[in-house]
Amino acid sequence: MEYEKLKRRGREQYLDKVVLGRRGYLRHELLGQGTFSDVYCVEDIANGSRYTCKISWQAQMLGQEAQVLQGIRHPLFPEFMAFWREAELGILLREYVEGCSLEEMLRHQCFSPLQTVRMGRLLAEGLLYLHELPQRLLFRDVKPANVIIGQNDKVKLIDFGCVCSMATEVRSRAGSPGFAPPEQLQEAGLLTAACDVYGLGKTLEAMVGEKHLGFRYTSNRNDKSGQENPWPAGGQRRLERKLRHLLKACTKEDAQKRIADMKCLIQKLDRLCDGSNGTQRAFIRRIPSKAP
Repeated sequence: MEYEKLKRRGREQYLDKVVLGRRGYLRHELLGQGTFSDVYCVEDIANGSRYTCKISWQAQMLGQEAQVLQGIRHPLFPEFMAFWREAELGILLREYVEGCSLEEMLRHQCFSPLQTVRMGRLLAEGLLYLHELPQRLLFRDVKPANVIIGQNDKVKLIDFGCVCSMATEVRSRAGSPGFAPPEQLQEAGLLTAACDVYGLGKTLEAMVGEKHLGFRYTSNRNDKSGQENPWPAGGQRRLERKLRHLLKACTKEDAQKRIADMKCLIQKLDRLCDGSNGTQRAFIRRIPSKAP
């Protein structure tokens, strides 16, 4: 049976009867769909634990993703749980994070420069971890849709489908237009850490939005998320100008003119706030479990 040719209802019936039900998993809501995969929330009937389940008809490709995820130990990335093959399908279980994507949140709100800096640092630290592994992994798909924000400000970067090693010559094109740099979308493009710098820069640009049309500065001690804001409005505007200048340096079309790596970017993010405003603290409060 060719799973990818079935309509959604047919796919779900097949999953319930053949792929998940036989192994003791109960399928819940559809979390997302990709070019070669469906992603669901599933529950282990025996103990009630929930997982994110990625089902792909490109089983070998998903197996490679599972192998990469299995070797990663960093709080930014979801924990690997299991992988198996069923008929022509690959099935990957990973940690389930209840919340919503940054992409969903951006449809209903914008973020202050300080919140954006804090988010940038969280993501940059995790990406630096990947870059410094022996395999020198490149994420290649940093974008708001792949950033999940859960309760208690838990942030995860998901979807390892585009990950590759900088230690080997890579000619395959991967990534999302608008967030992937030009060299990453070219078959002969040279892939370096600057690719992820570009994707992160574009993601942070989306958080601050268009100039003067997003976050409204106030002199109150609380910003509109309810988070303590120690800066007067003038200081916030200065931070915004510095942040936008930094993000331009992250998103240069020419990789040679772009900020080269995550270590450099982290240093520059720290300098924006002089390390005095708690970049390690939660970047936002009162995040809904789902977008309104």
